[in-house]
Amino acid sequence: MENCRLLSIIVPVYKVESYLARCVDSILAQTVSDFELILVDDGSPDRCGAICDEYAARDPRVRVIHKENGGLSSARNAGIDIARGQWLGFVDSDDWITPDCYEKLLACAQRQNVKLVCAGRWDVSEKTVKTTPGLCPEKEETVSGMELARRIFTWNHLDSAAWDKLYRAELFQDIRYPVGRVNEDVPVTYRLALKAGEAALCPERVYYYYHREGSISYSKVSERSFHFPEHTQMVLAQCREAYPGLVYEARYLNAWAQIYILKLLNLASPEDRKKFAPQYRRSRRELSRELTFLLGCRYASGRDKQEALLLVSGLYGPLRAVYRALRR
Repeated sequence: MENCRLLSIIVPVYKVESYLARCVDSILAQTVSDFELILVDDGSPDRCGAICDEYAARDPRVRVIHKENGGLSSARNAGIDIARGQWLGFVDSDDWITPDCYEKLLACAQRQNVKLVCAGRWDVSEKTVKTTPGLCPEKEETVSGMELARRIFTWNHLDSAAWDKLYRAELFQDIRYPVGRVNEDVPVTYRLALKAGEAALCPERVYYYYHREGSISYSKVSERSFHFPEHTQMVLAQCREAYPGLVYEARYLNAWAQIYILKLLNLASPEDRKKFAPQYRRSRRELSRELTFLLGCRYASGRDKQEALLLVSGLYGPLRAVYRALRR
């Protein structure tokens, strides 16, 4: 293990007993052999910790951290802290990767001489068991960190997800994921892009993203639901202060986040709508401030604009109720 100096693959593990073997097996089957696999047992209450130890006993490339539960960011950060590789990769423990995933990413990084590589994914639905093409760069090219951030903010064939990318370890020297937050990659990935200076886009789908959550219609609202719009508002403030060339795209991302949360609350139970009424009012005010911008924004779709108008005017919920009644 001490000789591993190429790649560290970090997997946070929590309550994924049924999925963990699929994930770990896909990593240990990589065509690149010079890597360490860091399994971070984040205080999982099931057999995940024991399964991690079993893999470590069988394969010297596997290292295990057992820690108190602190959430995904805390687990990722713990893995980053002990990683020995020149490169870092992340895999979520209910997902899996193609056998040549890191061979392709490392080769692309070498060809383009960059510190960050972004690839593509497959989306796999637990409910339908269907695999469909997900976000993926259109062609291999090198773009500036600023351009990559723009594409991340506007979902231009990629997004902020941590796991379909490859990073030079030095990029994390003073950057960590925010502990106790979900959508934790939103305020982090764009900073890594800017720090890298340039990034390569790899038009290969190498990651299988397993969708276990239900649709927005069935998502339960909680305090964590508001982390996404809170992140986008923070990112917008940071861009206004330090990266004026990203303000336009950051405004679009922030407006989209407010649309998302307002739709979520409109679809929530009466109890949740009452409980989170202050958050609803806050997002509605934020969207109202950005409405004129959004209506003229080149990234906004016709549906974005239509939904924004209905949400700001308070007509989204009533019109949706009428539409559903008519369909019945």
